[in-house]
Amino acid sequence: MRERHKDSLSRVSASGHLPRPPGEEVDPRASRRGFLGGLGGIALGALGEGADSPLGDCCDPPGPPAALEAIRAEARRYRALLLRHQAAVDEFTLGTFPKETNGDEARYPERIGNYSKGLPHNDLGEVDPEAYDALLCALASGRWEDFEAIPLGGRLRLTNPLGGLTYDLIGPDAAAVPLDPPPALASAEAAAQMAELYWMALCRDIPFTDYPTDPTIAAAIDDLRRYSGYRGPRPITPQTIFRIDSPGTLEGPMVSQFLLQPWTFDGIGITSRLQVPLPVTTGDGIDFLTSYEEWLAAQRGFPVGTTISPPRMDPVPRHIHDLRALGQHAGADVHFSSYLRAALILLSYGDQALSERNPYRSSRTQTGFASFGASHLLTLMGCLTRASHHGFYGKWYVDRYLRPDAFGGRVHNRRRGAADYPIHEELLGSPVLDRIHAYNRLVNRRRGLNGGAGSYLLPVMIPIGSPTDPSYPAGHGYTAGSRASLLKAWFNEDFVLPSPVKPNRDGTALEPYVPGVDGPPLTVAGEINKLAHNTSMGRDAYGVHYRADDLAGFHLGEELAIRTLREERPTYAESVFEGFVFTRFDGTVVEL
Repeated sequence: MRERHKDSLSRVSASGHLPRPPGEEVDPRASRRGFLGGLGGIALGALGEGADSPLGDCCDPPGPPAALEAIRAEARRYRALLLRHQAAVDEFTLGTFPKETNGDEARYPERIGNYSKGLPHNDLGEVDPEAYDALLCALASGRWEDFEAIPLGGRLRLTNPLGGLTYDLIGPDAAAVPLDPPPALASAEAAAQMAELYWMALCRDIPFTDYPTDPTIAAAIDDLRRYSGYRGPRPITPQTIFRIDSPGTLEGPMVSQFLLQPWTFDGIGITSRLQVPLPVTTGDGIDFLTSYEEWLAAQRGFPVGTTISPPRMDPVPRHIHDLRALGQHAGADVHFSSYLRAALILLSYGDQALSERNPYRSSRTQTGFASFGASHLLTLMGCLTRASHHGFYGKWYVDRYLRPDAFGGRVHNRRRGAADYPIHEELLGSPVLDRIHAYNRLVNRRRGLNGGAGSYLLPVMIPIGSPTDPSYPAGHGYTAGSRASLLKAWFNEDFVLPSPVKPNRDGTALEPYVPGVDGPPLTVAGEINKLAHNTSMGRDAYGVHYRADDLAGFHLGEELAIRTLREERPTYAESVFEGFVFTRFDGTVVEL
């Protein structure tokens, strides 16, 4: 049997065609008794007609169980081969999507618009040219040995530059998904999204409940309205600031119900409170990379002798009630864990929350498990982990986009006159920079850094600054796009969530959210979209990504989910299943 299997595969490889089933001349519509001496006809019937069973109806069994299983197994062997072959051919036929860069790598010989953290840098935070060329050489060759030869500037190691070259046997290849270029360093969009990050840093400790009346939020709204390249929802109001514009995301609380509601994991009841760093503006908290010396050490990967300070944590666990708590959640999660939580909460509502297309939702005699049950859903969620391959291909092999903390260094050196970087005037003339300078002075005095002087650097919540991989697209963005698409396809998007809640002002408790009084009813689709916003833009609040990273990640993740579910569709035995359907973040409906 092993030799026959090997021979079949070799014939596929050599000829480009599937092996012909034995006895193909047998009419697949002949009587069941006529099939007992010729398995090939049954196999062909299964192949050609997509039959639920190669044995026809069950009123006249063809023989003993062993014979029945042998017939079924042989038919399935050929149909499985056809399905896998057809999926590969379909993907191959789609081709690749040419990916243009923003041109910064060629435009600036100093690589000031590209990621270089962890490599040697000069005193301006500009990468050593030979080290960057060694990185490019390794990326061009894809050889482990060449990556090991890249000179590093400190203790931090590069994050998985070979991950994007992994091949996937399900869904699209990492190089075969579309990815638009990120905003160029000198563009109005880059200025707008950097200004948004500065304002997010200044607003981290403002409770969401205070947004309608807080003067710093009002100042942020007035400033962001000026930017021609701002890509957030308009009009900018206390309800829309720091959000994305997708169905449901602008309604109700900033935080998704799936990050507020209690949930159960393996029978263990879990509340949604987490430990959060102390606030800076109203407490004894600190941020990081606010002094130039610490910022430069981070760009160099923290050389031996430099210190990495820990955050100061609030001993009281809190619900997500401000941007600092939202950022901490996005910094402490495991990318997909929030969507696992959402799936478990939705499954706890029973069949009423399932998509109307789930074949077992209204079945009289059957329920789902191996297919269309919890096990199936969670398996598919794990299957979409391969989104990291696609994301890391874009990060390392296409754009190599600089992280926000590096951009902050460019702004700082431009404002202090140390370098003439091409920063857009809309940012250089913004009042947010003077506010950031004063904020960083407060933090530096508290930490005894930089002589207590201020800076124009971006204050971040993570002690090492950004992770050691390029910024675009965002990992939490493509995780959000893929998992959110799956959840919206699996559950009833219009289902109204029962007993919604909202955090109180300091996050120590939850209060009822009353539809019709506090806002509209909260639906599955809206709260899943909001969850995607929370987990991705939470990383922006953390200080390590931009809005463009999130939006590109959303699109990439959606594309991966669509093409994966499209391959899944013909593998199911449930003939009443009409295919998946869900609404994308931009409001368009996808039917598979």
